[in-house]
Amino acid sequence: MKLIRTLAVYVYLGLVVICGVPYFNYLQKKKAQLGEQLVTEKIYAYARSMAKRIVALTGGKITVHGAENLPEEGVALYVANHQSYIDIPVLMSVIARPIGFVAKEEIGKIPFFKKWIVHMKCVLIARGDARKALTAILQTAKLLQQGHSMVLYPEGTRSVDGTLGEFKAGSLKAAQKGKVMIVPVAIDGAHDIMPRGSFFMYKKNVTVTVLPPILAEQVQAMDSKELAAMVKSQIAQALGQSVPEKNGDELHG
Repeated sequence: MKLIRTLAVYVYLGLVVICGVPYFNYLQKKKAQLGEQLVTEKIYAYARSMAKRIVALTGGKITVHGAENLPEEGVALYVANHQSYIDIPVLMSVIARPIGFVAKEEIGKIPFFKKWIVHMKCVLIARGDARKALTAILQTAKLLQQGHSMVLYPEGTRSVDGTLGEFKAGSLKAAQKGKVMIVPVAIDGAHDIMPRGSFFMYKKNVTVTVLPPILAEQVQAMDSKELAAMVKSQIAQALGQSVPEKNGDELHG
């Protein structure tokens, strides 16, 4: 059954990703007529529909706690723990307003995905290269300043077993430079759907806990390491895990 489930997800993903590119190109040509905001909303609506269907095809369900903490207005940097590739469709299923993702640069090498990254205003980040990582954080800050909310995984890589890893404190400077609020999000169970290193999709449920936003004024007032420690502590508590004692100083490793 897991093979059928897995193939269904990948076949559906492939078809929708391929079909999405000409649709996005069409919308971009209509930008002058429709307006940039409407084009962004239509692109995200298409992507979000795909994300919700992917989660449904795995057979799992999403339980959301703290939905009232999702901002109805304003720009935010959503900061989440990273358990699996399935985190992206899970978060898109939960967050109704347009968002972009800070993702590893390898994703941009997948056919057709690079077009999606551009249209959805995502940022690719190189792990292990501090200079390129800083550039990516500055690009993220610029998008935030332009009014586009983003999702960031400060661990920089997927957890092996769901345990919260070390945060790269410098990555949260994107919110400070962008002068926006931070919304901490805890994802629990995604690693059971698609474990790190696994090709297969398993029928498991996910719990997403949206924590109260940290207002832009407070984000600005805090040191990046102090801010990362606070966000990590909140996410760890929501996951029922012990709080790691230290944060990483690098942007991404």
